[in-house]
Amino acid sequence: MSQTLPTTSEAARCLRILEQSVAPVTAAAMAARLGLSGSRETQRRRVRAIVEMLRSGGSWVIATRQAGYWLTRDERLWRAYNDGRQIDAKQILAETSGRKKRLAGGQGHLFDMRTRAGCATMEAR
Repeated sequence: MSQTLPTTSEAARCLRILEQSVAPVTAAAMAARLGLSGSRETQRRRVRAIVEMLRSGGSWVIATRQAGYWLTRDERLWRAYNDGRQIDAKQILAETSGRKKRLAGGQGHLFDMRTRAGCATMEAR
């Protein structure tokens, strides 16, 4: 399933919404205000793509899972946010790498063959 790239018109409308907002805007609210169609997940992905387009154009858009998206003009806040994003990305890569290594050992690593009862653990045979 190929998804079309965000348009400059969508990015401009999104930027205006963020500039006029006095509080963070959730992805669902942004999708509704932009008139995006599709499933909630499709709408969220579209909003993320639009936000990435804004960031690549130099807009300092910050996001949190709880609050949503907002613009900042505070350089320290922007740098701290980006540093946190880099740390998150490194953690995800390390976690994925660890999973690949465990899977390379065969399917036995996919299943926990131990049985727990209270504080005792027994290995299944």
